[in-house]
Amino acid sequence: MPSSRSNAGARAVAKQLKVLVPPSFHKMRISDELAGCFDAGGGVGEGAPGGTALVVSPFGKVWRVEVGRDGDGAFLGRGWAGFLAAHGVGVGWFVVLRHEGGGALTFKAFDTSFCIKEFAAPAAVMASRSRKGVSCKPQFIRIIYPNFTEKMIIPARFVKRYVTEEYLNSRTAVIFSPLGKFWQIELENDQSGMFFAGGWSQFLEFHGISKGDILLLRYEGNMVFKFKAFGLSGCQKDFKNKDAGINQNIEMQQESPSPIRKRKDNDEKSSSEKNKTPKSSVTFLNAKPSLKKPDYQIEPSSWIRKEITTSMLECLLSLPMKFCRRIGFQNTCTITLKTEMDSTRSWKVHGVAYKNYCCIRGDGWKSFCHENRLKTGDLCTFNIIETTLWHVEIIRH
Repeated sequence: MPSSRSNAGARAVAKQLKVLVPPSFHKMRISDELAGCFDAGGGVGEGAPGGTALVVSPFGKVWRVEVGRDGDGAFLGRGWAGFLAAHGVGVGWFVVLRHEGGGALTFKAFDTSFCIKEFAAPAAVMASRSRKGVSCKPQFIRIIYPNFTEKMIIPARFVKRYVTEEYLNSRTAVIFSPLGKFWQIELENDQSGMFFAGGWSQFLEFHGISKGDILLLRYEGNMVFKFKAFGLSGCQKDFKNKDAGINQNIEMQQESPSPIRKRKDNDEKSSSEKNKTPKSSVTFLNAKPSLKKPDYQIEPSSWIRKEITTSMLECLLSLPMKFCRRIGFQNTCTITLKTEMDSTRSWKVHGVAYKNYCCIRGDGWKSFCHENRLKTGDLCTFNIIETTLWHVEIIRH
C-alpha cells in the first residue's frame, strides 16, 4: 500500500517517464511508488484525494497539482493541464517526473524530435537552483525498437545542435553505466546520420535492456554520455541490484564481454586478465595478481594497469614509450585524472616525455596518491578517455 511507504530516502528518488497522449493532459497516470510520495494519509478508494504535488517550473514558478486516485490507480489531475499548457508541451512528448522530497516534483520534457526541451529560466532562478533541480545538460531519449538492438541512430537534431564539428567524425563514444563501468561504443556515420554501432548490442544485453524499453542519454561533451533506462511501465530500471557484491560482478565479467575491452586471443591472455574491472573505481579484493611488468592494451580501447610501488608514491609513475606514443602522449603536457567521471573532483598531473619512456610526476601526482590513500601493492588501471583525460580504477591490496 502506498501509505506504508515511510522511507524518505526511497521517496526522494521516485522517478517515472511517461508519453503524453490526449487523455493524459487532464489525468495522467503515475505509478503507486511516485504517488506514495504525496499521500496525505487519506483513503485510497475511488475519488479519494492522494495529496498535492508542488511541480517546479523552469520559469521559476511552483504549480500545485492534485495527486488523486480512482479505480484505475493514481494520477496527476487538477492543475496538471494548466501546467502543460503554460509550458507548451504537446501530444507525443515524453516527460520525466522526479520527486525531490518535501512534496516537490521536477520534470523534464522531450519533444517529438526526442531531444530535451530547453526552457529559458531567469538567471536568478538558475543561480539559486539546487543540484537536484532540472538538468540543463543536452539529453535525448530513444525507444528501443527491434531495429535499434544492433545499432541505434542518434537523433539528427541532437547531433546538429550539440555535437561540435570537432567530434562529427568521431569513431567512438563512451557511455557511463550506473554500475560504475564505462563502455566504448563504435560510431557509424553515413548519409542517414550518426549511429551507436559496434558493441551496442552487448551494452544492451549486459544491462538487461530489451525491446520497448526507453533510454535517456545525457551528453557530457567530447562524445561521452551517461544513461538511465525506463521499462514499459515508465518506472526507472534499478541497475544497482544487478551486481550484488564484487565477487559476483567479477564472475559476470568473466562470462560476458568486458565493457571497454574485447577479449584477447587465448595466447595473449595473462593471469591478470582474471581480475576484470570492478563495478566501482575503488574496490577491495582479498587477492590480486602480481604485475612485474606493466600490463596494457592499446586497441580497441587504451588502458594500462600498474602495481603501485614505494618509488611511485614518492617520486613518479613511469610509462612505456610505445604505449604513450600510441595514445598521443609524446610531449610535456597536463593530464587530468578522475576516479569518477560524473564527479567534479579531479587531479591535474604533470606528464613528461623523455627519449625512452614517459612519466607522470609532480605535486598533482603526489596529491592524487595521498587523497586516494594509495599504498604499495595497490593496482591502478588508467583508462584513456582522451590523451589528457584518464579515468583511474583502484583495486586495494
